[in-house]
Amino acid sequence: MKLSRVLAIATISASAIMFQACNQPTDTTNVSDKVNTEEVSVQTTEVVTATTKETTDGRINMPENFSIAYVNTDSLMTQYKFYQDASDDIKTYETKIQKKYEYKARKLKEDYDKYIEQAKAGMLTLKQQQDTEASLQKQQQTLMQMEQSLGQQSAVQRQAISTAVTDTILSFLNGYRAEKKYTLILNYGSMSGLLSADKQLDITDDVVKRLNAKYDFDKRQQQ
Repeated sequence: MKLSRVLAIATISASAIMFQACNQPTDTTNVSDKVNTEEVSVQTTEVVTATTKETTDGRINMPENFSIAYVNTDSLMTQYKFYQDASDDIKTYETKIQKKYEYKARKLKEDYDKYIEQAKAGMLTLKQQQDTEASLQKQQQTLMQMEQSLGQQSAVQRQAISTAVTDTILSFLNGYRAEKKYTLILNYGSMSGLLSADKQLDITDDVVKRLNAKYDFDKRQQQ
């Protein structure tokens, strides 16, 4: 077996082979979009149409019991302790698996460099060269499979966090809306469809305060 069959391995290095998923930021946009979509998009048109009337000058008159508020989800995500703790957990997890991957990548390069050095010095028999090349190729294949597996594991972890945070926020807002007797609670953020709103309708601070209080209480109960 010729040395050229494993020349591709020479390009492998710990600095060049990085687990790409570990460098991706936690996706707060998806969480905000889900809160917006699941909370208001399905019902908004029906509610407004059924409860409003158009005046002769084209303006919309809302009934007295029609009440709207909004949450700035961009601000919410930077302050919500559950989301922040979950984000820290996934970063810790990804750092751990990245180090594991980098270790194996460095080991492969070291083994390859050692093999090339011994082969050039004529220290290996033809059988030893063939066995070493086969071993290096197997390590390379294992490393590629590991990269794919770790990427999938990271994606699953991130999706679980996104789902848990979204479900928690929506569950809270459903109860909050009923308690405060709001007709609608809208999402006001960088990716939302709400372009402008009166600051007096902003309930973000109160929502964050109560979400964090509940999160702290639940954490104490689990300890």
